[in-house]
Amino acid sequence: MILTELMKSRRTRRAAIARAGTPAPASKNPNAPDEEEEYKPLEWPVVKKMLSWMAPYKAQYAVALTLNVLFTVLELLGPMFIKHLIDHDIAGDPHPLAPVASLIPALHHWIATSPAMADIAMTISLWALAVLAANLINRFNIEYNRRVGEKVMLNIRKAIFAQLQRLSMSYYDRTKFGRILSRGTSDVDALSNPVINGINTVVINAMMMTVAAAMLVIADWRIGLATLWLGPVLYMMNQFYRRRIGTQYRVAREGYTRVSTNLAENINGMRVVTAYNRQAENLTSFNVLQDANTHNNVRVSLMNGVYQPLLSIVGYLGNVIILILGCYLVISSASNGNSRFTVGTLIALTMYWGWFMNPVLTFGNFQNEMMQSMASAERVFALLDLTPEVMDAPDAAPLPPLRGHVVFEHVDFHYVPEKKVLHDVCFEAKPGATIALVGHTGCGKSTIMNLIQRYYFPTAGRITIDGFDLTCVTGDSLHRQMGIVSQSNYLFSGTVLDNIRYASPEATLEQVEAAARALGTHDLFLRFKDGYQTQVGERGAAMSLGQRQLICFTRAFLANPRILMLDEATSAVDTHTEMVLQSALERLVADRTTFIVAHRLSTVVNADLVLVLDHGRIIERGTHAQLLALGGKYAELYRQFTREVAAA
Repeated sequence: MILTELMKSRRTRRAAIARAGTPAPASKNPNAPDEEEEYKPLEWPVVKKMLSWMAPYKAQYAVALTLNVLFTVLELLGPMFIKHLIDHDIAGDPHPLAPVASLIPALHHWIATSPAMADIAMTISLWALAVLAANLINRFNIEYNRRVGEKVMLNIRKAIFAQLQRLSMSYYDRTKFGRILSRGTSDVDALSNPVINGINTVVINAMMMTVAAAMLVIADWRIGLATLWLGPVLYMMNQFYRRRIGTQYRVAREGYTRVSTNLAENINGMRVVTAYNRQAENLTSFNVLQDANTHNNVRVSLMNGVYQPLLSIVGYLGNVIILILGCYLVISSASNGNSRFTVGTLIALTMYWGWFMNPVLTFGNFQNEMMQSMASAERVFALLDLTPEVMDAPDAAPLPPLRGHVVFEHVDFHYVPEKKVLHDVCFEAKPGATIALVGHTGCGKSTIMNLIQRYYFPTAGRITIDGFDLTCVTGDSLHRQMGIVSQSNYLFSGTVLDNIRYASPEATLEQVEAAARALGTHDLFLRFKDGYQTQVGERGAAMSLGQRQLICFTRAFLANPRILMLDEATSAVDTHTEMVLQSALERLVADRTTFIVAHRLSTVVNADLVLVLDHGRIIERGTHAQLLALGGKYAELYRQFTREVAAA
């Protein structure tokens, strides 16, 4: 019985590991929020786009390639120096440079008395000079090549950030934050090595293999035929291995991502985990993911453990063939009294065989990186090719200073065609008026705010401000005259002062303090640990919800916009803080057109116009008193609100 239960438990655990270790099929959309493809075959359209980013620096790439060729040529001279040293210097043949060196008085006596050692010293010295020159060229080339490649990477990163600033809100609504972040980080980083070293890797390694193969054939065609057939074998081995290892690397990376995601979620949600006593269950889930991750990494190691020794065996087999056949040719040449095939030639050929083998592994790794880069490049270029859904028309005109007269004329809107969000919305907000939008969640209040801010264009009808159609003006001139305080009360890392000055970076400390005094928040900021220099933390984590909202109110007041949007602006403020803000709100909305979305109806009592929405339609409109007298939906919502306040 115990054995049966144990076997059942092991089967269940293996099944869980298999599920955790197998990623979902990759999406066809390079910007899709689902699992992403990590490996793709080389595709010319994507390669062509990558080359287009490198094209402005083609002269610099040519210089880098020339330097790399010089470095490789000097490196390839090594076997020739070995050959000359063994076949000529040790054998006592006169050195070609001996007559020139004899002209130097300090060397003349040494060359005359010890010619063999002098010849050896000259060959080694020439080899040392070649090595020194090669390394000096390589040292400069590494820096130069990196500098050129990093310029291309810098341009791509700048283009991505600029594109993210241009894209419409619809892109951010449908794309997960992690996917957006990966475009400018891991996806760009995946392009780094192909952009920086790609051309050099292809050209230099191809040259190395070609020269090495040529030397094998030139030395003796029989050695060429006996060894170079291993080239296709290596190629087929490499192709088979790369296909398998590429898939397994993707599985391993996906497993690691799941482990990291699970760990981050547990850390971020530790309060909830502790509150609901989920530590044991979460540990079990994490251990299953960790087991799968370990299993995946072991499979990668097993595949490498097969391929790497096979590669070494093929390399060793080539050396054995060269040594056996070469030794035979050396002995045969000696017995025939000719010097066509010498010991030096044999040693040089074993070195050239090493030169032939090294690019095989280099090309394999490079191909693996390129396949990974193709998926990343496709996603990066897909992002750069996106056209913003909301953008300035070619003849768009900048807005003059606004009065704030907003008109909706039979506006319809949908995020997806199958589900309309707004239906024939019509209203007028006169300059300086306060308009309150009221209704249940999902009725279209925030959508109206988004349309006024031109985050989206209406699908029917039009919106005008001071008579200007929002589709015919520049977005910059509109947004400079608008301010917003939303329920998310977003703060950037930095101080309280930095966040208040975000919309008006030129404002002085005195101007910030004056705005805070006018709004009634100055004394509250002085109570912070370091006053206005208090660090708010990442996303405002060091501040309470109410404190974040106070900073956002002050930021909007300092910006002094003509049109102010308050989207659930007091939803995160406690009752006491809300009372403090009521008088400040009156000053904040004075002499500017204000749109308010709020569940707490106390913030809309003094509005000049209240619009009651239901399923995207305006079903009631009027002042607070008029709507109460009407006894409709608004009156029902207000009675519900007063009961909740009384119960609290």
